[in-house]
Amino acid sequence: MEYPICGLSEVQIEELKQEHGVLILGTIKQGGETFHAIFKEPTITVVESTSKISEKSQVKGGIALYDNCVIVADEAIKARDFLKVKSVEALGKHMTSFSVDVKNL
Repeated sequence: MEYPICGLSEVQIEELKQEHGVLILGTIKQGGETFHAIFKEPTITVVESTSKISEKSQVKGGIALYDNCVIVADEAIKARDFLKVKSVEALGKHMTSFSVDVKNL
């Protein structure tokens, strides 16, 4: 991984991991530009709350998820709502990245 990410060094990111636990790096690419946002893993309370908001407006639900989970983001993401919404897709990919196995005992 190349550093800095969102202006942070590897040491600073490790410190954020100690403070917030699991961190998720969201990367958005558009027109040859790359943008990054670092998120903490959402709690069940945050997922439930933002899901309720999303029932009425998916965009507002995405922004609420961003606001509750973002740790640091590139300045361009902070300034553009569409980039915020796209960066939240990283949280969705993170949630679907888990796999489970079951076995009857």
